[in-house]
Amino acid sequence: MLECARIAANLNMPDEQRRKDAWRRHLLWLSGVWVLPLCWMLRWVVPASALAASLVLAVACFLAPLPALLLSRHQRDRAIAETGNAREEAEQLKLQLETVRYRAARLREELSAADQQARLSHQLTLLGQFTAGFMHEFNNPLAIVTSRIEVLLEERKEDGPLCADLLQMLKEMRYMGNIARTLLQALRRERGSEVFVPSAPSEASEEALAASRSSANEQGVRLVEEIADVPRVNVPGHVVSEVVRGLLSNALEALKGREGATIWIRLEPYRTAGAKVLLRIEDNGPGVPENIREHLFEPFISQSPRRERLGLGLGLFLGASLLDMYDGRIWYEERSGGGASFVVEMPPARFTRGQPYHWFVGGDPS
Repeated sequence: MLECARIAANLNMPDEQRRKDAWRRHLLWLSGVWVLPLCWMLRWVVPASALAASLVLAVACFLAPLPALLLSRHQRDRAIAETGNAREEAEQLKLQLETVRYRAARLREELSAADQQARLSHQLTLLGQFTAGFMHEFNNPLAIVTSRIEVLLEERKEDGPLCADLLQMLKEMRYMGNIARTLLQALRRERGSEVFVPSAPSEASEEALAASRSSANEQGVRLVEEIADVPRVNVPGHVVSEVVRGLLSNALEALKGREGATIWIRLEPYRTAGAKVLLRIEDNGPGVPENIREHLFEPFISQSPRRERLGLGLGLFLGASLLDMYDGRIWYEERSGGGASFVVEMPPARFTRGQPYHWFVGGDPS
C-alpha cells in the first residue's frame, strides 16, 4: 500500500523536481573532478619523478569517490529512516484496520441482538394482547364455576367426602384466578401493585408438591422434601406455588424414562437476619444443555427437543418474570453428581408477630 502511494507520488512529481534529481545524479558523477586542483598542487610540491606521479595518481583515485561515498552514506541512512517510518506507519495502519474490523464485528453483533430483541418484543406484545383477551374470556367462566362450587359446598355440607373434593377444587380455581391476575403483569414486566399477605414458602411448596405428586407417582419419580424453618417471604403464595410447580413440571419432563429418578425440594435453613430465602429444586436428570444456559430465562427457549414439540418455552421466563415483580430471582446451577439445580431467591417479609424474633436480630434460637 505504501509502495503504491510512493509510486503514485513519483508519477505526480512536477517536471522541475525531476530535472533537479537528474542534475544531482550528473553532479554526483562529476564530483570526482575536485581532486584535479589538489593533484596540480601536489605536482608542483612533490619532486618530478615516476614514483611521485604514481603516488599523486593513487591519492587522486582514492580521494575522487569520497563525495559520492559520503552522499551515498547519507542517502542510505535516509532510506533506512524512511523504511523504519514506513514500517511504523504500516503497523499503525494494521492496528487501525484491526480496530475497524473489531468495531464492525461488535456493531454486527449489537445489530443482531437489537434485531432479535425487537422480534422478541413484538412477539411478547402480541402474546400480551392475546393473553389480555384470553384472560377476559377465561375469568368469566372461572367466576361462574367458582360461584357454583361455593353453592354446592353450602348445599352438600353434610357430605364430608364430597365437600373435601369441592374444597380442593375451589382452592385450585382460586389459585387459577390469582395466577390469571398476575400473568399479564409478568408478560409486561410490570411490578405487582396488589396488596397481599406475606406467604410461607413451606406451605406454597407443599401445595405445589400436592399438585405434582400424582404425576411423579405415575412416572416412578421419587420426591424428597428437605424443608427447613424459614421466615415468611414478601411474595404472594400463589406466585411461589406457580414457580415451584413450573420447576417440578420441567424436572418431571426431564426425568421421563430414567431409572432412579429423584427430585429434591430443599428449603435452605435461614441463618442470617435480612438475608434472602433460598429454595432449591434439583433433579438427577440430564441437566440443561450448555448452549442454552445463557438464554434459559428468555422467552421461547426450550430445554430439550422434546419440550420444543410440547411447549412454547415460556415456563422459566414467566417464573423469572413473576419473581422479578417482587424483587426475587431465579437462576440455574449445575448439580454436583449430574443433573439440574434451580435456585429460587425470595426477599423475607418484615418482622411480624408470627415470626421468631431471632430471624431479624440474628443468632440461633437454641
